[in-house]
Amino acid sequence: MSWKSIIADREIEDVKQDRRASTSVEQYKVSGQAVYFKGEYLPISEIESLRVQSSTYSPNCCCGKGIPVFKIRVDYGDEKPLVLMLEKEKNVEKMVSIITSVKPDIIVEQNTAASI
Repeated sequence: MSWKSIIADREIEDVKQDRRASTSVEQYKVSGQAVYFKGEYLPISEIESLRVQSSTYSPNCCCGKGIPVFKIRVDYGDEKPLVLMLEKEKNVEKMVSIITSVKPDIIVEQNTAASI
């Protein structure tokens, strides 16, 4: 599979090697250089801020009960932010921790009932 950066002209070197060294966090992978999802990646160097909030996911788009999830809104200077959806709070903590350990100046907002 060919991995493509979601930001034109912001490719990282040796994507295959970096992805192999990445850590799995639910359906995503995160490394010291990028967040990988659905055949694409976002270089961590481009991330400006993270916003964590609790939400619900309704798989059938009906008005019944939804599955409680957490969403991480990743702002990277584009009009449309990247939104990552995770089921477990500990995985949200893990992802935010990895990203902020690489780039500590990222602004992190948390809008959840429990503090993360």
